[in-house]
Amino acid sequence: MRGPEVIRVLIADEIARIVGDLEKLEPYTDTVDVCGVAHQASAVIEEAWLRQPDVLMLHHRFVDLTGADFAAHLGSVSPATRVLLMTSDGAPAAGWTGGTVGESADGPELLEAIRITAGLVPPAGTSFVEAPHGGALETVGRETRRDLRAPQGRATVIVAFSGKGGTGTSMVATNLAIALARAAGGRAALIDLDLQFGDAAGMLHVENHLLSIADLAAHGDDIENDLLDDVLATGPGEVRVLRAPSSPELADTITAAGIRSVIRATARTHDFVVVDTPSHIDERVLETFELADRLLLVASYNLSAVRGTKATLLLLEALGVDPNRVDVVLNHTRPRTSYRREDFEEILGRPVLADLPYDPRVDPSLDSGTPIVLAQPRAELARRLAALAELLAAPAREAEHAELDLPAPAPPTYRRRFSLGRR
Repeated sequence: MRGPEVIRVLIADEIARIVGDLEKLEPYTDTVDVCGVAHQASAVIEEAWLRQPDVLMLHHRFVDLTGADFAAHLGSVSPATRVLLMTSDGAPAAGWTGGTVGESADGPELLEAIRITAGLVPPAGTSFVEAPHGGALETVGRETRRDLRAPQGRATVIVAFSGKGGTGTSMVATNLAIALARAAGGRAALIDLDLQFGDAAGMLHVENHLLSIADLAAHGDDIENDLLDDVLATGPGEVRVLRAPSSPELADTITAAGIRSVIRATARTHDFVVVDTPSHIDERVLETFELADRLLLVASYNLSAVRGTKATLLLLEALGVDPNRVDVVLNHTRPRTSYRREDFEEILGRPVLADLPYDPRVDPSLDSGTPIVLAQPRAELARRLAALAELLAAPAREAEHAELDLPAPAPPTYRRRFSLGRR
């Protein structure tokens, strides 16, 4: 559990320097929470809007606007955020920044600069009495700012990913989207980001809907609500569905920037957005990782899937994705398994958020267009998916301390297991 004066920091810089800054801040995770990164100058303002950080750690060569214009844009989307400018010489702060630090500063120096910028300690040779108005941050103010992480008018974005096919990622995503739609009065959307071979539309029997994500991505940032409503299909449980392109070659026409615009537009008009991703990582998938409030890594009960999940966790760590936003879901895709949940938790080095039991009715339910949370609501799998959706729907400040109240699983059947390394 983090202390009451934890500082939420967004780092905006080239990816190589971001990795270096993360290494410098690693010993101070009880004080500094790196809530996000921006590795493109054009995305800094948007990331500040999404993350609502206390401090924006910004490299001076990473600003594509004048200082005054940048400060005005930042103040309009995240008024409580203060800027720590990283420079090559550590020159004194400009008028629009809260502090300055040299780009070669070591960990303690960087921490001190962040705390000064946040207003938790006065600059050397001054006191809070001498500091400008608003320099010191009161605890109440800090808690209020953290509540802004999911501001009114923007959905909670939940991304489901697996580095290995066949783990049931689409099953998890579609059922979660329906459960969230039922809880939110239909204000939940499912985006199928498997741009070549996405099957969410088929699972929800909206494959005859003519419009797809390709019809939105071409509009860039000019996606109006009426256009979005026309492109979204309505599936079971009133969930809105943004289907994948009807032809695989259209996938190449959709850029990472287009994906970002689509998710932003969908988030403005819904309470929850669930994104179903393909089983590989490219620039478009990385965009969804950065936009995610919760990232669910889905693994099945086999060693190769869990090893893939371990590799994904290491990649996310290198990219600076907040580990508090990442959870692992284990999904039984076979009636029998060689391993236990505890075995995989030991491999991953972290607990599993949810353990989904095997149910032979999953495939028939998807074939019928009525996922299991609707077709078999009393089934153990459906109850666990509904409980997972309930946890994800909880406000961020409550979810940090919540425990998943799941029904007790039926005792699994294990084959004889000789070792974790045996195939």
